[in-house]
Parts: sequence; C-alpha cells; structure tokens
Amino acid sequence: MPAPTQHRTPLRRVSQGSLLALSRSGAHHHDVPHGLGFLEPALAELADEAETLRGDVEGLRALSTSLETFNEAFSSWLYVMNMNALTVDWPE
Repeated sequence: MPAPTQHRTPLRRVSQGSLLALSRSGAHHHDVPHGLGFLEPALAELADEAETLRGDVEGLRALSTSLETFNEAFSSWLYVMNMNALTVDWPE
C-alpha cells in the first residue's frame, strides 16, 4: 500500500490572463528568467500535483479492490444463508 501523502492546500486556479501578467511582471527586474523561464516554477508545481494525484488514484484503486473482495465474500455468505434457509426443515 502506498505511503500516505501529505495533505496540502490546493493551488489556486490559473486564470486566462494570469500567465501573461506573470510573464510581464518581471519585465523590470533583472533576476527573473527571460522568455518562457517564468513557466518553470509553475510546471514544477504541476508535476508535484500530478504525482500527488497519481498516488491518490492508486489509493482509490486499492480501496476498490478491497471493496470488491469484501462484496464477493459477503454475497457468497448471503447465498449460503439463503440455501440454508431453503434446505433446513424449520420446526413450527
């Protein structure tokens, strides 16, 4: 079973004009990357969130497998109880 993931506050949704504003926000600073370099931190966060999502999906898959196993066992038990009720001669 995968290790539990650290819960974090979800990232805010990127609006349509925010990437353009982000690229222009460093126009007057000398320490900001040029060109498309401003995307690197955003893509790193996206990669981290995708990894977290993958871990969560694996956890859901494991839960689904456990529930499937339980459902099969429980339905078998109900079937046996039904057959027992049909074959046993109950005193009145």
